[in-house]
Amino acid sequence: MAVKRDKILIFNEDQTVQMLQVEEVSAEAVLTKQGMYQIENLDKHIDTHNGYILYVANVDLPAKMEAANLVQLRKSTALKRMLEFNIQDKPDMFRWVPYFIIAMLILFK
Repeated sequence: MAVKRDKILIFNEDQTVQMLQVEEVSAEAVLTKQGMYQIENLDKHIDTHNGYILYVANVDLPAKMEAANLVQLRKSTALKRMLEFNIQDKPDMFRWVPYFIIAMLILFK
């Protein structure tokens, strides 16, 4: 489910703050362009004035790197599944060659 109005407020360990747009919310995580954050580690607040949900995350450097790695893992898994071709389901024409030869021998005998 794509959520375009929701935002996430990230408090970094170096005393900086980032407000990012939420791209997608699932039952397990909140996805932004910079990372994927587990929903159980976030505080959820409702902005009644603007009408969106504000997620608040306190992250340290390892958590921030892990969030970015989760996004990369998700993209690589999606690419792997898109490029996965099932070549076993293609009809094998060489399997029918003996039957074709037998049919030709019967017809032209």
